Amino acid sequence: MTEKKSLNIGIDFHAAERNGTGNCTYIRNVVENIIDIAQKNRYYLYITDISNDYYKIFNNKKNVFIREIKARNPVIRFLKLGMLSHRDNLDILHCTYYAPPFYKGKLVLTIHDISYLYIPECFSLSEKIKNKLFIPYFAKKANKITTCSIHSKHNIVEKFQLNPDKIEVQYYGFNAIFKPVKNKTESFNILRQFGIKNNFILFVGRINKRKNIFSLIKAFEIIKKNNKIHHQLVIVGKMDFLTQDEKDFFNNMQNKQDIIFTGFVEDKYLPDFYNCADVFVYPSLYEGFGLPVVEAMACGCPVITTNVTSIPEVAGDAAILINPDDEEAIVNALRTVIFEEKLKQELVEKGLIRSKIFSWRNSAKAMLEVFEGV
Repeated sequence: MTEKKSLNIGIDFHAAERNGTGNCTYIRNVVENIIDIAQKNRYYLYITDISNDYYKIFNNKKNVFIREIKARNPVIRFLKLGMLSHRDNLDILHCTYYAPPFYKGKLVLTIHDISYLYIPECFSLSEKIKNKLFIPYFAKKANKITTCSIHSKHNIVEKFQLNPDKIEVQYYGFNAIFKPVKNKTESFNILRQFGIKNNFILFVGRINKRKNIFSLIKAFEIIKKNNKIHHQLVIVGKMDFLTQDEKDFFNNMQNKQDIIFTGFVEDKYLPDFYNCADVFVYPSLYEGFGLPVVEAMACGCPVITTNVTSIPEVAGDAAILINPDDEEAIVNALRTVIFEEKLKQELVEKGLIRSKIFSWRNSAKAMLEVFEGV
């Protein structure tokens, strides 16, 4: 059997600096696992801020070379990336969504989703213009595209008129820290620093129109009023944008004192949130994958999520699926999980089983196969 040759692999790695984003979680976990699995290769990681403490994990990796690109302007950054990739004599360059425009070598492109074409109201005008101009261009230029669900693959094939064979589906994984804890009392004590005092309903994700959290907030107001529950609603994640109508609604809520916005939370605390929550609700309008759904399941937290885009593909039969536009459906699902212990336990057991099919190790192995095959 012929031994596989070592490769010079370049990776646009700057998203690793964006804590609290799905892109950061993805690129860190996949690249760390790739480097661990295939140590014969040389890896060139193109970043923007060498002072970021995260990069210290590569200090003793003799086959990892950090290349800092000091450029705030993304156009200049990609031009510099193109020049560095030539200097480093790469066999393959991996980028996410966008790539250096004049790069001539083999290109592997990751496209998590193309939601900007399906829910344009969730994107700014500049984002829509940039995405419509450049993502299809680089998708056509790439030797291979990877994405995170069959749903996303179908969207990309349909909108960009690409050969389906060009696109590989690689399900994403979850970090080993996401698992049931042995001592929930200890976890709950950790959460008290965030203002949590009672049983709670949980959301994790960035706070923007796409995540549809105001449908959850409205449902929470209804169930608090009609069912007299003592729960808090805990919303974990960075604040991107709220409309004035949403701000007005929140300010006039009867139960706004029971809603906690934690802001960004370090990953090390997330398992405590998932383990202690009565239920995790993810009412997103569009997902390429929906990683928090899997994280919640892996921690033994029952999940309510939406019946659209890739989410049913990821959740399977291990979650209650609802219409994201139907607040009453969210209310009914919450009542079911909160008041029906048997069904709640069924969701917990199914979620733990379902989560086991997702692994960053497998994602990395699949990406290595792509690198070796282009």
